[in-house]
Amino acid sequence: MLFDLLQLHGRRCVALLGAGGKTTLQTLLEPESARNGSGCIFYEAETTGGKCLALHEPGPLRLRPGTDCAIVVAGLGALGWPIRDVCARYELRRAFAAEPDRLCDPHDLLAVVRENLQAAGLPKEQLRVLLNQADTGALHVQASDILRALQADGYSATALSLLM
Repeated sequence: MLFDLLQLHGRRCVALLGAGGKTTLQTLLEPESARNGSGCIFYEAETTGGKCLALHEPGPLRLRPGTDCAIVVAGLGALGWPIRDVCARYELRRAFAAEPDRLCDPHDLLAVVRENLQAAGLPKEQLRVLLNQADTGALHVQASDILRALQADGYSATALSLLM
């Protein structure tokens, strides 16, 4: 189900970027990949210390050779919490560093996701976005505006809770 939702058929090596549930996502995708015989390899590109969001050092990320897809994972649980508490390496973004106690809003989350997409250095058709932690109706509503913006940018994006 998740494999289909993320349109991973035909992919061989998938990087998991961002934060907000990469380990859980990998744990769910590996058996699905094995069941459908795809033999896809999933790996986390960076660690984030359990934060919902993550920024990366400037410049493109170093992905494994052969990476043909990247999924940017962001936790909707960041919304309404101080930036410093929910974003790994928040100080890399000038606005976040200036006001680390400011509450994360949908615009902040969208900006972080877009930065992760750019850092991946892959064409749009090889990128996916998963907004995790869509555990409540309110978070689904907030996610819908973010999803629309990402889809308008030409990205494949979805929201759900990996704790199904």
